[in-house]
Amino acid sequence: MITWERAFVRMGFVFEKKEDSFLFLRENPENLRLLVGMLQYLGVKDHFQGSTFTPPTSEVEEDQFIAAFYEGRGARDDFPGEVESVILHALDPYIAGIVRWCSAIGIKTAMSCDGHGKRYPSLYFHRGEHHYATILDSCLALLSNGRWQFKYNYQAAGGRLMIRHSSAEMRDVAPLKERRFEQYWLLDVAEALYRNQYMLRDLVQTMNAVMKTNGKTKGEDKDEKAGI
Repeated sequence: MITWERAFVRMGFVFEKKEDSFLFLRENPENLRLLVGMLQYLGVKDHFQGSTFTPPTSEVEEDQFIAAFYEGRGARDDFPGEVESVILHALDPYIAGIVRWCSAIGIKTAMSCDGHGKRYPSLYFHRGEHHYATILDSCLALLSNGRWQFKYNYQAAGGRLMIRHSSAEMRDVAPLKERRFEQYWLLDVAEALYRNQYMLRDLVQTMNAVMKTNGKTKGEDKDEKAGI
C-alpha cells in the first residue's frame, strides 16, 4: 500500500494537495479522463467532484492503481514537450512518470518504453538533442548515489535505463538474471525526479548551457558524418 499522493506522483499526474484532497486544476483534459476512468475502476469515482479528489482512505494498493492505468490506456505514442501537454494514457505505465517529470525538469524525450518486463526500459531523443542523454545520466547518478544510469546508443538515438549493481550483487548471477527486467524501480525514479525537480531544473539548464557553449555534442557530429 502507498499513499494516494505517491501513487499520483509515480504515475505522472500533476496535482496540488490541499489538506486531505487533491486538486487537478492544472492537469490536461486527456489525463483527467484517464484519472476518472482509473478512479471508477478502483471504485472511488464518487469521491471525485469537479477537479478535486478526496479519497475515502489514505492509501491505495499500487498494483491495483497500475492495473487501473492499464485499463484506461489509449493509443500508444509519446508527447514530448511542456509538462502540461504530456498525455499519460499514451505511455507505458512504469515509465509515464519518468517522461512527465523529465519534461518538467527540461529533458525532452521523443519515445519511450518501460520494457514490458521482457527487455530494458528505454528513452529516445530527437535528432540534435543527444546532450539530454548525458544530462539524464548525470541526474540519475545524483539521485541514486551512482546506482541508476542511462546508457545511450548514438546509432539508435536512444538508450537504456539500468541499475548499476554492486560487486556483491554481481557475484550472485542467478538473481540478477531474474531481476534484470524489473519495472517497479522505474516508479522510484519518477518519484525522485518529482521530489527534486526544482533543483534538477537548475542543473539541467546549467548543463545545457555548458554543452551548447562547448560546441556540438558527440552525437551531433556523428549525425552530420552520417548525413542525417
